[in-house]
Amino acid sequence: MRGKSGKSVRCMKSKAQISVEYLIIIGISLAILIPGGYFFYNYSKSSNEGTIRSQVANIGSTMITTAESIYGLADGSMVTVDFKYPKNIREVYFLDGRELIIKYELSSGMNEAVFFSKINLTGNYVYPSRAACAAIPCSDSTITNNLDTAQGSHRLKFESRTNYILITQAN
Repeated sequence: MRGKSGKSVRCMKSKAQISVEYLIIIGISLAILIPGGYFFYNYSKSSNEGTIRSQVANIGSTMITTAESIYGLADGSMVTVDFKYPKNIREVYFLDGRELIIKYELSSGMNEAVFFSKINLTGNYVYPSRAACAAIPCSDSTITNNLDTAQGSHRLKFESRTNYILITQAN
């Protein structure tokens, strides 16, 4: 039996069946690939954030360990240490002489990593305590003058003083 175009009806049904089967295969493939791509994207994003958290923890613990080890040496002892900051670090500062705080940004928002020291830490990059701000006027420049946080290598100088460690950017 032939259709209007002169081709057999059986041939046209066969081509239509192949087209429908092809569309079904493409649909099933997309139904598998799209959710798979979504899950892979979320996994890689969370893996990247885990790496950033790990880098921040490593930077903070290295800073505290270095400061505590140099404190035991003679007054005036100095060491410089190189750190590699990820691009997500926004602030690095000292609070009340015993806390190192590293603020970093993830997709969930701003996070803080706080590291406690057994010794006093100071530098020309210190957030004043609330009590100090009550006693002396604290300007915004005093509060926001913290360690450089640009992505990449940073060299910090740890210097032992009489009863504290001075931590500054090294040249």
